[in-house]
Amino acid sequence: MSKALFENCNIKKADIFANTDGLKISLKNAPEVQYSESMFTDTIEVDLIVGNIAGGVRGKTLMEGLPLVGTEDFVLILEDSSKNTVEVNLNVNKVTPIRKDTQQETIALRLTSEEFIRNEEGDAAVKKRYDGKISQHVEKILTDNLATEKELFIDETSNNYNFIGNIRKPIYTINWLAKKCIPSVDGKRGETAGYMFFETADGFHFKSIDSLFAQKHIKSYIFTDTAESDPPLGYDGKIIKMEVDNRFIANQKLRMGAYNTKLIVFDPFNCQYNVIEKSAFDSEEGTTHAGDELPVINDKFNVKSTRTTYMLKDTGTLPTGDVKEQVKKNEEEAFEVESILNQAIRRYNQFSIGSVEVDIAPDFSLHVGDCIFIDSPNTGSDKQETDQQISGKYLIAVLKHAIRSGKGVTKLGLIRDSFGRAGKPHNGSMVD
Repeated sequence: MSKALFENCNIKKADIFANTDGLKISLKNAPEVQYSESMFTDTIEVDLIVGNIAGGVRGKTLMEGLPLVGTEDFVLILEDSSKNTVEVNLNVNKVTPIRKDTQQETIALRLTSEEFIRNEEGDAAVKKRYDGKISQHVEKILTDNLATEKELFIDETSNNYNFIGNIRKPIYTINWLAKKCIPSVDGKRGETAGYMFFETADGFHFKSIDSLFAQKHIKSYIFTDTAESDPPLGYDGKIIKMEVDNRFIANQKLRMGAYNTKLIVFDPFNCQYNVIEKSAFDSEEGTTHAGDELPVINDKFNVKSTRTTYMLKDTGTLPTGDVKEQVKKNEEEAFEVESILNQAIRRYNQFSIGSVEVDIAPDFSLHVGDCIFIDSPNTGSDKQETDQQISGKYLIAVLKHAIRSGKGVTKLGLIRDSFGRAGKPHNGSMVD
């Protein structure tokens, strides 16, 4: 945890239920808990350190008395100093004994969402045929296959995609479909594509990359070394610790096709061969960025494609309707390769060009998928100026609330697809 910890952060409820008879045991006095949301792990994860004395559960330790084996139901409620709460229902995924003697034991519990465990069930596998918009497919998979009752936040897709499940796991299928999506808003067809799937305490999210970056920031923070406890006017809080990581590694980004791509397509239906070259800079008007602009790369590296993809067009496969309708639609593409494939490749590789890790006072109102605004001083200037390259709007991609012995910190992994300070904090108290 960060050296900067804040009081009034506590575990309001931490109840575990025995698989055998439903016996409820409170673990709210656990010395340490870390709650995590991430765009890169699909579901919520919580790590809990539990210390218990022999004889506390049915005259035995927790491991033996419950007995604790895994998959147990768990209710967790965390509260910060502003009375914001995180309330989640989880299941025990992993039990790791740390220390045990005749008097007491210490255990590490890894908790996860029940959908993450249900994903392994055979009955949850995606088997049937799906016709229509991808956003509708994702909703059906979450409700029918994963049997979730959580709230769903799904951006509508503008494109259809018909497919057969082939007994794939549901979470794999959702992430597979995410790469085939064109957003209906916050992006122009043919110039952007790609969605992200993740879970927060509010529910499951299936969001386009462009809509995530198009959001207005909900809070503003400033990184400052001043001694005042309160942030300057226009900011919601202070950043106690900040680490900037420039993810733009030139050869890697070029190799992965973040900027210039070539697509070679062959249509067996009419034997047509097509070569399409496009630059991300040509598509800037059709995409939504968090920062001011994409990194301006050297002209001598910005003239030719750096990644080539080959695709055989999927024409006339799985058209919707009865036999007559399917015959009429025999020339339709199942996957709109020219409008999706390389556009998604570019967007995913631009996704985290700018990366910042910050520590702030515990704030349980924040979630992955929210946008915040940060300002950092320009260390090369004698004036009170902001760093115009690092400052600006960022997307929360990773969030961790860490509580230890009643003290806590919120750690945020912030990303954006571009550089430059676009926009202002709520009241813009620093000089622009």
